Amino acid sequence: MAVGKLLLILGATLSILGTYVFALFLFWPGVVGSGLGFATNLFDIIAIDPSSLGADAITFYFMLVLFIIWLVSGVLQLVGLKVKIVGIIFSLFPLGIGIMFMLLFYTEILGPMTALFTFFTIGEHFGDFFPILVSLGDLGLGAYFLIAGGVLGLVGSIMPRD
Repeated sequence: MAVGKLLLILGATLSILGTYVFALFLFWPGVVGSGLGFATNLFDIIAIDPSSLGADAITFYFMLVLFIIWLVSGVLQLVGLKVKIVGIIFSLFPLGIGIMFMLLFYTEILGPMTALFTFFTIGEHFGDFFPILVSLGDLGLGAYFLIAGGVLGLVGSIMPRD
């Protein structure tokens, strides 16, 4: 098997683990931010009026679409095994979300969007354990998995096929 395909499979696996298995951050004990939290709260989030959060409607719905695509990006990265452009595009989503969470916790660049990120991804632990929280600094292991999965998927998609 070509190295590019292996990197793409590894990247997709890390993206799926970072989205659903590992937490992105700890909000307070028993409540973490994760893709799983976003998936369980998706219908409640869609029903909210953006102005009640103090957010611009265009920004709110843009972020909502971005996060929905993020939920399926790990699986769609695997389509990149057959179609390179799909692997490239859907490797950018977990990479972008991971970088946004880095910016959220380590800078003040995102400003008011900080509340949207927190609101979108917050969810309770299932069985007081899942999603798994491994804190590395202010972020959880899931954020680092997203960045690594996006980079590996991108590199694997760009590499030539054998």
